[in-house]
Amino acid sequence: KDNSFTMANFSEPKFHGPVRTKLGTPLSRVELHIHLTGCVRMTTIWELCKAKGLSLPGRGTVEDLTASVEMKEPGNLTTFLAGFQYTSPAVSGDLAAIERIAIEFCEDAAHNGLLYVECRFCPHLLLGDTSISADDIVEAVLKGFKAGEEAYGLTARVLLTCIRGLDQFSEDILRLCIKYRGHGVVGMDIAGDEEGLNPEDPDMFSQTTIKVFSEAYELGINRTVHAGEVGPAKCVEQALSKLHAQRIGHGYRVLEDEELYAKCLEERVHFETCPTSSILTGGQSLDLFYHAVCRFSDDQANFSINT
Repeated sequence: KDNSFTMANFSEPKFHGPVRTKLGTPLSRVELHIHLTGCVRMTTIWELCKAKGLSLPGRGTVEDLTASVEMKEPGNLTTFLAGFQYTSPAVSGDLAAIERIAIEFCEDAAHNGLLYVECRFCPHLLLGDTSISADDIVEAVLKGFKAGEEAYGLTARVLLTCIRGLDQFSEDILRLCIKYRGHGVVGMDIAGDEEGLNPEDPDMFSQTTIKVFSEAYELGINRTVHAGEVGPAKCVEQALSKLHAQRIGHGYRVLEDEELYAKCLEERVHFETCPTSSILTGGQSLDLFYHAVCRFSDDQANFSINT
């Protein structure tokens, strides 16, 4: 069976992603926390940028693009997110490109041994200056995932993501979760930069976010929440108490509040940990010998290890 995928911009692929230096891991793993536009192939982004005449860093080579997007040294969450300035424009408003990266996501996930994966993204950030809708974006990803599932044997599902500071998208995210429930969308999320949040403030989340997640709770839409990655432990507490989170994305700073942490242990709150990115984003300092994941393991917390 020919599993190659012909790109919209060229008659046949110029690049095929990472060089496979060894056999893939047997399909046996589960990943619950991974961002679609955060794990696209740099060769794909470079090719799309070249085809569309978009600016590229440095000399315009794929190597310079990779160096600009993929962090090698620890920084902060703001710096970590800066790479999206190149990845998002390359695919935004281009349904063929979005379907393509969804298929490539499945190929790479299967090569890494993923039997089941939940991938998250905000469709509104991929609209670009076009007439396509957020529904079109979701359907392109779902179409790509279906093709990827058939080609590579894994199960790929979608979490639709609200964004901190962009409340105008949140109600529509809930609408999309309802519309595509049972068709590949399994829940919703909220992500974004927690830098600068003050635990003395009464609310760690906006009133719109609280309202939308409360509605999701009433409607039976599954909910995961980025909280306590670099923000205070209060983010985790309010994700649970005000947003009715079933899982916490990252959550390392919960350890700053031993009473809250004990409650999370007792109630078996699931933490979606991402050890490598936690160091690159500054979520966990290199000065810490005892990473939060180690503490979670020692305390038999409910957690997973993700990209």
